[in-house]
Amino acid sequence: MRRVIDFQLIIIIVVVVFISFCSLGYTAGEVITWDKTFGGIEADMANSIIQTEDGGYALAGYTWSKGAGRQDFWVIKLYEDGSVEWDRTFGGSEADVIYSIIQTNDKGYVVAGKTQSIASGEKSWVIKLNARGNQVWDNTFAKRTDDEIFSIIQTQDGGYAVCGYTGDKEWGEVDIWIIKLNKTLNIEWDKIFGGIGWDEANTLLQLEDGSFILFGFVQSKDQGREDAWVAKLDENGETVWDKVFGGSQNDEIFSGIKTTDGGYAVCGYTESKGAGGYDAWVAKLDENGETVWDKAIGGSEAEVANSIIQTRDGGYALAGYTWSKGAGRYDAWILKLDENGKVIWDKTFGGSDEDVARCIIQTTDGGYVLTGYTESKGAGRYDAWILKLDEEGNL
Repeated sequence: MRRVIDFQLIIIIVVVVFISFCSLGYTAGEVITWDKTFGGIEADMANSIIQTEDGGYALAGYTWSKGAGRQDFWVIKLYEDGSVEWDRTFGGSEADVIYSIIQTNDKGYVVAGKTQSIASGEKSWVIKLNARGNQVWDNTFAKRTDDEIFSIIQTQDGGYAVCGYTGDKEWGEVDIWIIKLNKTLNIEWDKIFGGIGWDEANTLLQLEDGSFILFGFVQSKDQGREDAWVAKLDENGETVWDKVFGGSQNDEIFSGIKTTDGGYAVCGYTESKGAGGYDAWVAKLDENGETVWDKAIGGSEAEVANSIIQTRDGGYALAGYTWSKGAGRYDAWILKLDENGKVIWDKTFGGSDEDVARCIIQTTDGGYVLTGYTESKGAGRYDAWILKLDEEGNL
């Protein structure tokens, strides 16, 4: 009898120790962190990332280390832990770059960017992929000598809208370009906005009433060298209103979102205000595009905010790079702001070389993912880089 009791006691002790040991390694609800690089001996970069419906990720940019040409469209599907599920390249012998990726209603993907492989000059290129990353159809769009797409969305009717610019880069003359596409990537309508100089749209979104908001910058308004610009278009692409922000120097918007109060938030950089040559710039706008508040954030060197999101607590998170702090020339930079634009915390990541965050998302576990490129680590000159952070921005 004594032996049975002793044996039972031993089993209980082993189970308790095992459970305690496991709890030290992982707690339910804990936010897991990791960082990964992808690439070869040449330049490889990620420009856009989304969290997919299965909890994994899809990132897109370009690779010079693999594929058919100098730069190829590159899409990588990751599992939740950052391991590769599949990756695909698309392109020819010249430079082909993805700037934007979305997951579509059918759980496939659409990517958008530019190609030099299909025709002379730069042409806009959109590819529809299935859930396994295989091409379903594609289309190219050309208005003038140089045409690039920087953002794509799926519209309420199941089609798509893209924005970027069209013009002649050699002469510094490009205009804002928005294209409405149907489900099979054929043009329904397109609109051009601009004047003398460089005018560019970097982000767009569709509102519940079917209208569109464009975010970018313009030279043609003559307020400064380059001025931040926001416009509202109706469902047919006609201008409802547009607003210009900035001073006598360069001020640009790279990313814009709709906020929960019906207004908007934008980020980019300003040269007209702040502490350094370039400072990261963030602004809160009301539903009519009027400024509620704006902030310049940075030091004596160059800082740029490339991407903005509204966080679950009603504040904001920015991603970009800083030269004023951190370990190297450029360091990837994440900033958490409250609802009034006050910095709550910021973190830098990188080494002695160039490390840049292009895009940020908040993940379903409350953490963040940054993507961009690193020169300080990895296999080649630049490697695509993805960092999974916890809710405080820690790796």
